[in-house]
Amino acid sequence: MKRTEKNSETRSSNLPISIGLVLKIAFVVTGFALWGWSFVAVVVGIYILFAVAKTLLSCLVSLLVLAIIITLTVVLIF
Repeated sequence: MKRTEKNSETRSSNLPISIGLVLKIAFVVTGFALWGWSFVAVVVGIYILFAVAKTLLSCLVSLLVLAIIITLTVVLIF
């Protein structure tokens, strides 16, 4: 039996920068042109806030899972 294989073209990009990054840079440049340094400060503040919130949420979820495991272990032992 012969197997027919499809010619699958791989779509790859050799660009050193992604479209998403270009859009982010354009957004920051446009905001800076319209509102100045206060816009940049707000964007940096939001970026830092999201990073801190993500870290805190991850920590709280980990603590919650640990508390549930300890509680189940204590309940099942005693």
